[in-house]
Amino acid sequence: MIEKGLDYNALTNAGKERYSFSGVSRIPYPEGEVADWYGYRRHNFVLDGCSGFIVEPPHPAEGLPWSWCIQWPEAFVPRTPALKLLERGFHHVYLDVFSTFLNPSGVAKLEKFYAMLQALHFHKKCALFGMSYGGLFSLRWMAEHPETVGVVWLDAPVCSLGFAAERNERNASPAMLKIMRGEAEKHFAAYGVKDLQGLLDHPLNPLNNYQPIAEAKIPILAIRSGQDQSVLPESNIDILAERLSVAGGDIQVIRRDLFGHHPHGLDDPAPLADFILQYYPGY
Repeated sequence: MIEKGLDYNALTNAGKERYSFSGVSRIPYPEGEVADWYGYRRHNFVLDGCSGFIVEPPHPAEGLPWSWCIQWPEAFVPRTPALKLLERGFHHVYLDVFSTFLNPSGVAKLEKFYAMLQALHFHKKCALFGMSYGGLFSLRWMAEHPETVGVVWLDAPVCSLGFAAERNERNASPAMLKIMRGEAEKHFAAYGVKDLQGLLDHPLNPLNNYQPIAEAKIPILAIRSGQDQSVLPESNIDILAERLSVAGGDIQVIRRDLFGHHPHGLDDPAPLADFILQYYPGY
């Protein structure tokens, strides 16, 4: 039944509202283009040859908490906690270092990014998002700098440097195998090894270098997609979760046994945001 007296035409833009921002911010964001991002103000910039952005909330929370989508920042955004956290006054950030696969040169670039954010007086610790490749990048960053991470959400995460090189005719379709062989060659080059065993044995492989994460007891919520054909859970999140747990780490795994690699996130991302807000230091 349609109620009388309501202008339903006025509701056609419901959900597409734009937040109001003052002309001048008290935070000296890096110079660059300012663009709209889901109704928020996004500051685009280039740092050390890498493109990045900071999304500004209209009312930054005290202490300047922030979330960091370390890879695929435009993927499934409404299904991630990003917008929910922006509503709560978090900033949201990204720097593109994908081509490094978070080898030491990539970590060095992110160290410059983190230093820039600290110069802006952002909170010492971030809420880290790790979707797919972002899982590998998140784990690499956490192992190198656990003191910078307060809480983590992983989704269908890559946890092994050998995730692509391990694919063969028995565990991948011809089309998938072609893609994975190309990815594996990039990983060999990025980490200076020649074969799968070199990646599996590499000291920077998250399946080997997890002890700093466990010792820091960083709260991690991981979504495991049981039908994932892109990132096989049994050789990625299953191994990592077991090793972290045995080492005393803090990881919870949500099983979605009938899901594939996509879509990341949840139809209603509120539980993901609630997890982050529960564990974010001082919030």
